[in-house]
Amino acid sequence: MLASLPPFPRPRGTLLDDAPLHAHGIRLRRAEHADLPALAHIHGRWRQKDLLLAPWSAAQKQAFVDDQFRLQHSHYVQHRARADFCVIVPAEGSGLLGKLYLDRSSREWRIVDLLLDSEARGRGLGSALIGWIQQAARDARATGVSLQVGINNPQAQALYRRQGFEPLPGDDGMNVTFLWTAAPR
Repeated sequence: MLASLPPFPRPRGTLLDDAPLHAHGIRLRRAEHADLPALAHIHGRWRQKDLLLAPWSAAQKQAFVDDQFRLQHSHYVQHRARADFCVIVPAEGSGLLGKLYLDRSSREWRIVDLLLDSEARGRGLGSALIGWIQQAARDARATGVSLQVGINNPQAQALYRRQGFEPLPGDDGMNVTFLWTAAPR
């Protein structure tokens, strides 16, 4: 299944300087096709809690998660081709801790996807990543940063509120859109 997924788009420009993240024990690198199995695994672990009560067999749950990952990946690489597709890795050592897909192609930046593996959560990495994105947006004179969060994800919503994001009116029944506005210089 993963071998047939479309590749990540060709990189455009340089990545943001991730040196400030090294103090938190992480760094970013461009995502590669070889990362897809690990990313699918992280996605599956993330979705486990949502599927606990589903009256499906383990095979049906796995098929659902696999399909969802495949469709999400295909959508992102097609419709957000100008984004930076990065994986979050330890500053030293190996392994994959998560992903950050960040679209900086307009004055309002968009966090397309930010997902940390369950073992990497609760260590302040999400706050560090969001703060780093906010500072980079300020430095680039972006107007702000937007993102969508699942309505069933109160932990992420609380994180973004703590980081100064405000929910926008209306939602699509599945997600809430949040916006952080950069202070004018």
